[in-house]
Amino acid sequence: MLYSNRNLESEARQFDWGTIFQVALGEHGRGRRLLTLTCPEDTEIKSGINEEYSIGSTKSGKPRIVKKKDNELYMILSSEGGYTRRGDGTIKVLVKDSKNIEVLARGNGADGLAGRIGTWDCVLIHLEGNLETVVQVRTSGAGYGTPADLYVVKENKVYHCTIETIEDCCEAIDMELPFKVLDDSFDKEEWLTL
Repeated sequence: MLYSNRNLESEARQFDWGTIFQVALGEHGRGRRLLTLTCPEDTEIKSGINEEYSIGSTKSGKPRIVKKKDNELYMILSSEGGYTRRGDGTIKVLVKDSKNIEVLARGNGADGLAGRIGTWDCVLIHLEGNLETVVQVRTSGAGYGTPADLYVVKENKVYHCTIETIEDCCEAIDMELPFKVLDDSFDKEEWLTL
């Protein structure tokens, strides 16, 4: 199954040798990297869980979106936000869980000349096993009080919340809070940027 924090649609890309369909995140250009995932025609990934899609691989071994129901959890996450000087977009995981989270593909975008205003990341990750964890996404331009989005993962289900609602979320799904909350902020030592 495939979780995304954005709505994504496939686009046809024309080449001399034929047409392929891809979902694209990130940007192409100086200080930027485009993340493209080959997929079936008319693929629509909605924000949230997409049980009918999963990740396979191309003939060259790159990840691709496939129509397939399985119990593996993959996440497409983007930290693209506003075009401001108020901070870079980052995606973080808990240090203690990082060895069970594999980055399969990554891209990024940049605001201004090669990111002089700011940058943001996008990743395709695989969460191995029946992992209970939290993924933190801070969107670019989200400084000055805009909370990070938190994606709580338990039993291959993903729950979206913020620092203000994380304790209520964990209590509702009967999960112990996996990190310390310090006056509505995070202990930076507990998090690893992907």
